[in-house]
Amino acid sequence: MNKNIHTTKHIIIGFKLFVSEMAFLVRSPVFLLLTILGNAVIGFFSLLFFFFESPENPKLHGLMDAIWWGFSTATTTGYGDITPITFKGKVLGILLMLTGTALFSMFTALFAETILTSTRQNRS
Repeated sequence: MNKNIHTTKHIIIGFKLFVSEMAFLVRSPVFLLLTILGNAVIGFFSLLFFFFESPENPKLHGLMDAIWWGFSTATTTGYGDITPITFKGKVLGILLMLTGTALFSMFTALFAETILTSTRQNRS
């Protein structure tokens, strides 16, 4: 019984530390820059997609549909409900997929670095 309480205590302490580190990360300049830059890129690509595709794509009913396409493409979720049909739209999709993959790789690296740094500091 005492061992379970000890383990639970370590889990709670670890979780609190994790939340603290993530809060610190979210306020960091690098994270904020990546977030702003990433959203700006998705917004720009979505706007271009809307202008290129809206005259010809029957699935695109408004700018919000283009923004939906931008986020689902950048995150490589790709629901397939809105797909490009023009050459320019397809090129934009390819570029946004590559950019989104790079962007989320950087986010993943930031989170991993924060967790690993926190773990090393706690072991010392």
